Amino acid sequence: MFQERFLCASTILEASMRERIDASMAGGYMGLGLRPGHVKRAVEGEHPVTDLYGELQANDLELVEIGFISDWWTLDGDGNAVSLKHEQGLHRLKEDLGARHMMAIGGPLGEGIDAAAARFGAMCRRAAPHGLDVALEFLPWTDTNTLEKAWQIVSESGEPNAKIAFDTWHFFRGGSTLEMLEPIPADRIAVIQLSDGPLNPVTDEMDATFHSRAVPGAGEFPLTTLFDALAAKGVKAPIGVEVLSDALRELSSVAAATAAAKATDRFLAQYQ
Repeated sequence: MFQERFLCASTILEASMRERIDASMAGGYMGLGLRPGHVKRAVEGEHPVTDLYGELQANDLELVEIGFISDWWTLDGDGNAVSLKHEQGLHRLKEDLGARHMMAIGGPLGEGIDAAAARFGAMCRRAAPHGLDVALEFLPWTDTNTLEKAWQIVSESGEPNAKIAFDTWHFFRGGSTLEMLEPIPADRIAVIQLSDGPLNPVTDEMDATFHSRAVPGAGEFPLTTLFDALAAKGVKAPIGVEVLSDALRELSSVAAATAAAKATDRFLAQYQ
């Protein structure tokens, strides 16, 4: 249970590709997450994509997660063209380097759940030929602010590659409950993004999200209660270690990734 853990892109957001590979290796991660910009900068630095793929393979690292896409709900005009171009870039990244899922963040629900589900489903159908799942992340500051709403969109999309990105920070800080987890099949959770933190907001929520997360065990979240529930459902999704922390940013990429890995391993030891 919970055998796989990978290094999310945001934990060492400004790191170079070389630093990401070194940090992933030093922390004992099985893989990593990337954003298209990370690959673009590496290629512009005269590292062909084929070399990047070869280096991942040589170091036994898997590209697990790519993304994110934030404008998939746009239907018309220039916004839609930008969104589709972004999707196509993620599809190419999958073809070049591999990935299990692409991230999509929750957005407006002004036209209702049905409309959002239809648009999300269309994105999933475009991703399917590339072998990509699409993982929807609920965010407290959007209309899609809870696990329940994200699952409504995913389930109503009707697509088998429509999945949930389960972020512990957003779960505990955004009003989600364990009861919302009950109707979700275990295999519809694509990833568990793991961090700890304070239960009660101490700053602006978005500011805290990007600066104040903690490694597992260093915050107030009842992570064991949550993971007991996930384990009881049979969830086997990979753990994405995602700790956006000013404290970690003071460290080197290798040191930050290693510190987060050690804390994660201490927490997950109870499930081995």
